[in-house]
Amino acid sequence: MNESAKGDRPQGDNGLSRFPRGGRLLGPLFGVVFLIYPVRAVLIADPTPARVFLALGGAALFAGVFLWLMWMQEPLWSASAEPSEVRKRRATIAFLAVLAIGLNLSLGTEWRVLFFHVNVAAGIMLLTRDAYVAITGLAATTLALGFFSGMAWLALPTTAIGLWATAFVRQVAVVAELRSAREELARLAVSEERLRFARDLHDLLGHSLSLITLKSELAGRLLPAAPEKAATEVHDIEGVARQALREVREAVAGYRRPSLDEELAGASEMLEAAGIACQIENEVGVLPNAVDAVLAWAVREGTTNVIRHSRAKHCQIVLAHDDGEIYAEITNDGQGDQEETGEDSGSGLSGLTERVATLAGRVETGSLPDGGFRLRVVLPARGAVERSAWSEPKPDDSFTGEDGR
Repeated sequence: MNESAKGDRPQGDNGLSRFPRGGRLLGPLFGVVFLIYPVRAVLIADPTPARVFLALGGAALFAGVFLWLMWMQEPLWSASAEPSEVRKRRATIAFLAVLAIGLNLSLGTEWRVLFFHVNVAAGIMLLTRDAYVAITGLAATTLALGFFSGMAWLALPTTAIGLWATAFVRQVAVVAELRSAREELARLAVSEERLRFARDLHDLLGHSLSLITLKSELAGRLLPAAPEKAATEVHDIEGVARQALREVREAVAGYRRPSLDEELAGASEMLEAAGIACQIENEVGVLPNAVDAVLAWAVREGTTNVIRHSRAKHCQIVLAHDDGEIYAEITNDGQGDQEETGEDSGSGLSGLTERVATLAGRVETGSLPDGGFRLRVVLPARGAVERSAWSEPKPDDSFTGEDGR
């Protein structure tokens, strides 16, 4: 395992908390219990006071350093760890190894059990490269000492337990990375849903409130001379407000998917109320739901921008097929601030661009040579149909947005 597999964790992150609490607390204590065996071997062999002192003192010192390392220090999860921390871990493991070798040479082969403890500490606490070096060195030492005592076979379990400790660290690191990735995906899902909700509210309320404003102004102009027509406009305002409320509720529930035919009818009514002559040509026929919805959003956004920014007298909306592409084109003859309908129009066109991108399409905006402005949304006919097949939302999926993701 390379160092990156242990996770690029900042040193302030408590890596030890990633271990199971029971194993973290009781595992080292369980390992220290095995020190009873070499100490007992010394005590029952009619030792001298010096050997007793060396056995008890050495065992206590080894157990204290081992428990301090395993309980109080953090594993080095990343190769970018602080150099001082790396040096401290290396020095501690080296001290434990030297102490184990010294006790083994001074008191007998029973103390070779300490090599297991050193290998476990090296596999867990060191960087992977350093751990492999320590495990290899201890295995070679065990093998060399075994030639003189007839216990060379201990090199194999010593190496195995060290490699197991290293693999254990890798498993804990991978599980931690998977948990972190899952949490990040959850945050991204929430963020995307917020963006979808904000985008829908912008488009829904922007269109409806613009229509309410236009009809309110028209009703105010008609009220002195034609109160009956003004009353009709007020009644239409009420209908638009109720429709906007219903659409907002649908957007909150995640079901909102505009219809192209509905949007074309709404655009005609809205442009007429604004005093803009409207010509609509719809030659695309029946479309997959996802494609229909994206073109509907394009008509809504384009119509809203014409009314808000163009000061146009005439608007043309064309939907057609052309060389394997489906396009919606909204043009006007306005002389207003056309730049507002371009890249700086806020979240309207950016939201539309995001929707179009889900079907591998493109959004084109620009001024016309003879004056006016054009918004053109182009979708690949074949790709749009194929993508809409798998992006089609399930009716009962309240988390699916209008673009089917």
